[in-house]
Amino acid sequence: MEITKAPYYNHPQMVIKLSSKPHKMFIGGRGVGKTTIISDEMIRYMAHMNRGKISLNGLTYFHIRTKSLPPIIDHLERRGLYRGIHYFIGHKAPKKFRWDEPYQPPLDYTNCIHFMNGFVVEFNSFDRPEMARSGSYDGMIFDETTKLKKAAIDSDVLPANRGNKDRFGHLRFHHGTLFLGSQPLTPDGDWVFDYEKLMEEYPDEYLFMEASARENIAILGEKYFRDLKRVLPAIVYDLEVENKRRRRNVDGFYPLLCSERHTYSNSYDYSYGDQIDTPDSDLSIDCRFEKDCIKTDHLYISFDFGSTQNCLVVSQWNKAINEFPIIKNFYVENETLKVLINKFIDYYEPHPHKSVFVYGGSDGNRKNDAASRNTYFDDVRNQLSQAGWDVHLRAELYEIPHSDKFIFWNKILSGDFPNVPAFKINMNNAMETFVSMNNAPVSPQEFRKDKSSEKKKDQPRWKATDLSDAVDNLYYWILSPMVGEMAPSNDMIILR
Repeated sequence: MEITKAPYYNHPQMVIKLSSKPHKMFIGGRGVGKTTIISDEMIRYMAHMNRGKISLNGLTYFHIRTKSLPPIIDHLERRGLYRGIHYFIGHKAPKKFRWDEPYQPPLDYTNCIHFMNGFVVEFNSFDRPEMARSGSYDGMIFDETTKLKKAAIDSDVLPANRGNKDRFGHLRFHHGTLFLGSQPLTPDGDWVFDYEKLMEEYPDEYLFMEASARENIAILGEKYFRDLKRVLPAIVYDLEVENKRRRRNVDGFYPLLCSERHTYSNSYDYSYGDQIDTPDSDLSIDCRFEKDCIKTDHLYISFDFGSTQNCLVVSQWNKAINEFPIIKNFYVENETLKVLINKFIDYYEPHPHKSVFVYGGSDGNRKNDAASRNTYFDDVRNQLSQAGWDVHLRAELYEIPHSDKFIFWNKILSGDFPNVPAFKINMNNAMETFVSMNNAPVSPQEFRKDKSSEKKKDQPRWKATDLSDAVDNLYYWILSPMVGEMAPSNDMIILR
């Protein structure tokens, strides 16, 4: 097996490749080339550890298979390693190949890469972190680090970085760790900056590095940055591309919103999703993959309507565990409302209980366009009904005062009302909703949600407050009586 040289490395890629430090943390902008670093680290372990085993850790198995693996496969091919010849994914090599297995072989190769020298890369998912406990690994790689739970890393995953010291202990990088990610969106990810202090205290053991995507301009080209700067808001461009550290939104409209308490990512139903055993699977993605979607219960959807954008959130009230999570969101820009509704219809077509409660702002009572007699809500109801859904329309007659919404959300997010279902957001399918709520500021001129982001033409609308408005339109009208914020009234049109 001959491994060829890579055609090009940018500066941070070369620094990490040449570093002899066993523990490395790299925070880089979008497009800087993190998957190249992952691939090269895998090759280094594989080339020096016949029959060794490392773990590739990510947010979910689904993310690893469909997002991380395709560029890794591409880079391995650039280095002269071909799938089906030098390695297999999702199963061990056929018996006729007579390849060795690791000293501690996995019992199930579904989430593994098996190389011809018996080396294995095993995937570990952070919606199943306990799966790593029983394993023993010779090294660990962590993708999307800033989205991973630090407590799970420390208690479930890192303790499995053990064993084989008699075989590989002479290698400085044996039992090494490589963490890669982008700038944290929430304070929960700020633990990665602890590695900067560790590098100062133990310079021979730890490497901490940050880099803008501009370090990869030779590959990306200047147009890449011009295009992203045009379509992203300045704060998002600085964070995700230039890799500048986040400044906390201390004057947020949802100040008690906390990713640790109000989000979750263990949402995939692997009994169905495990049918996807390769990155190039042709299986369509729909609600059958989601274990937080109760198949026998109705859905709640809530809209925020607009002339250039439309968005909706999907929720279910799980009364068995007293939770009312947002399980999915959809949004379109410069597309019609019909396109948005079709996205919902296609995704939830397999849902057996086709009953939906529809919410939205009072602007839904306006005509969809000047030539139409129908309102936004009329079009929603008609399109869903034609698709076989039993539609229960809840149309607001007036907008909720901002001060009322602010007080309501402080009560809901505080957790001080045990009778009220817990509010949560699925970060696999509704991350944009969390970002929209987390970024929503309070206007400095008056006490109201600052919606100026919705008027900016140079940013994607899901980064603005539209999705947060859709959330308000649903949760306030359903839950506000439970926290004493609104007496039941007839200020809502209720239609079948």
